[in-house]
Amino acid sequence: MAGLLSLWAVVLGQIVVLFGTAGIAAWLLTQQYRFTRLTTETTQSLSVTQTPSRSQVPTGETTVLSVTMEATDPLALHCSVTPRFPPGSESDSTGFALERGENRSTHTVEVMWPVAGTHTIEPPELTLRDRLGLFEQSITVGTATTVSVQPRGTQNLHVGEGGDPIAAGLGDHETGQSGSGLEPEEVRKYVPGDTIRNIDWKATARLGEPHVREFETETDRETVLFVDHRESLETGQPGETKLDYLRQVGLAFVENAREHTDPLGCYTVGDEGITGSFTPSADTDQQLSIRHQLQSLAPTERADEPDRSTSPTAPARAQQLRGRLADDETAFGTRLAPYFDRPNAYVESVLERPLVGAVKSATAGLDGSIWSVILTDDQNRTELREAVKLARRNQGRALVFIAPTVLYEPGGLGTLDDAHDQYMDFERFRQSLASMDRVTAFEVGPADRVSAVLARGREQWSRTRRN
Repeated sequence: MAGLLSLWAVVLGQIVVLFGTAGIAAWLLTQQYRFTRLTTETTQSLSVTQTPSRSQVPTGETTVLSVTMEATDPLALHCSVTPRFPPGSESDSTGFALERGENRSTHTVEVMWPVAGTHTIEPPELTLRDRLGLFEQSITVGTATTVSVQPRGTQNLHVGEGGDPIAAGLGDHETGQSGSGLEPEEVRKYVPGDTIRNIDWKATARLGEPHVREFETETDRETVLFVDHRESLETGQPGETKLDYLRQVGLAFVENAREHTDPLGCYTVGDEGITGSFTPSADTDQQLSIRHQLQSLAPTERADEPDRSTSPTAPARAQQLRGRLADDETAFGTRLAPYFDRPNAYVESVLERPLVGAVKSATAGLDGSIWSVILTDDQNRTELREAVKLARRNQGRALVFIAPTVLYEPGGLGTLDDAHDQYMDFERFRQSLASMDRVTAFEVGPADRVSAVLARGREQWSRTRRN
């Protein structure tokens, strides 16, 4: 009898455990169903808005982002909110919470913007949790908002020739928009009502006030921006790099194209080639896309590959060296001669360069006369010269904006005498470009540094006269 009772106790114990386990499982399923239902109801009743204190700020400044979460009924779930800040922003905020029973909460967050460009703050992430902490789900609610971060230092912008700023305001006339006709008839002063397309940049810079060039025959001309943002364009103080200054010139072209409904294209060029392309169009949406592209540009990094920092030897120079090596029987001369005997070596080398490749590719696919606007620095002079030559094909015109490296050194100008010598070397290069038919070339840089370099040049000239 005792054995039978023992066996019966064991059976009853297993049944109790079984029913207990089944009861817990049923309870958990009930709680999960309840949590799922409450999550759906909460999501439908919640609204989240994000409002920055300013939609446009200069680099390095801080904005306050207000995040408001509101529900139609008191929440039945615990809700934590985590803002999703974009790369290029800095914030110490880890989020905030809306407890069960609450239906509204506003939280302010300080966000610092060290990087220029248009930044998107995505909808925040909401984490819903039941009161026992058994179940949790993350969702996004609300809409994104944007903050446009403008580079600093461009109030100090200088655009000119040989230190002389162009008389026309950058925003008003520096559009480089399509001209009219091919055969010039006369140059005269600009008068209200004249189309900006006919601004003659060389005459404007030379005469100190806007002039237009009239043409015998009207024809459409498409404008294409070529914006270099390779590694060398990073030179300069934060917010005052070569790219920051050239970006402002490019944005002025975009705004004027929008204002006058002119067709505008854009190609951005990094170390690996074309990073963005827009064929010429007067479509407003495309021009807004071009503006966003320029605002978001950052310098690229050169991949690990054979060093190309030295510009390829130009054809005339190669011919000269080939002549010198013809009678050189030394081991050095014998080794170099085959390289200069290859007539296509220069062409093959320069066509591999990103800027030349971009201009060649873009202009080859466009019909008619193109107005090419090239924004770059002076680090690859041979490449730039060849890009300008390509831009002049088919009676095309080239407007070149160049950032001289000497004006952007992070440590300052250094010895002013050396800085002046480097600037004059750049100026000779700029003049050589400007002397080409249908080409206008400008320098772009900080006005205060240009003034300092030119002042030292005047001092050197005065000392020379006294001596």
